[in-house]
Amino acid sequence: MPDPGAPGQVVCNTGPLIALCKINHVHLLPCLFGQVLVPADVVGELSSATRLPEAHRILSTPGIESAMLASPPERMLLMELEAGEAAVIALALERRISQVLIDEKKARRVASMVYNLKVLGTGGLLLKAKRNGLVSAVRPLLEEMKQKGYFLSDRLVHGICLAAGE
Repeated sequence: MPDPGAPGQVVCNTGPLIALCKINHVHLLPCLFGQVLVPADVVGELSSATRLPEAHRILSTPGIESAMLASPPERMLLMELEAGEAAVIALALERRISQVLIDEKKARRVASMVYNLKVLGTGGLLLKAKRNGLVSAVRPLLEEMKQKGYFLSDRLVHGICLAAGE
């Protein structure tokens, strides 16, 4: 059941999908958001993620679906960001979706400061999941992500755990 306070849709980038897939928690996305849209560029990045063979299963999760852009992202976006990040922002703008899931710092800054989108990262998503009773603790999940090769700074982990009361 989606969080009643959450918007009905969110557009998701590659990083959060890979991080959640590594810890077998992709199912949290449709629990927290009614519909999770994944741009075709992100689907391509997931398909080529050889270090994550199970990535193809992400799009078979109910509530997570691939979405095509009606027109390419703005040139500025493509010049400043990677294709997947640019597509996430462009799709959110095109579909008038106010929230995006992005972990990469520069893309988060562009999404929030230039396009006024609400940005949530994987850590924030896990914090939201804890607050909604979907996970009991975030620290073990963050540590598992790190152990499985997903980069999270110690400072970020500390901040998220502090916010989670852990």
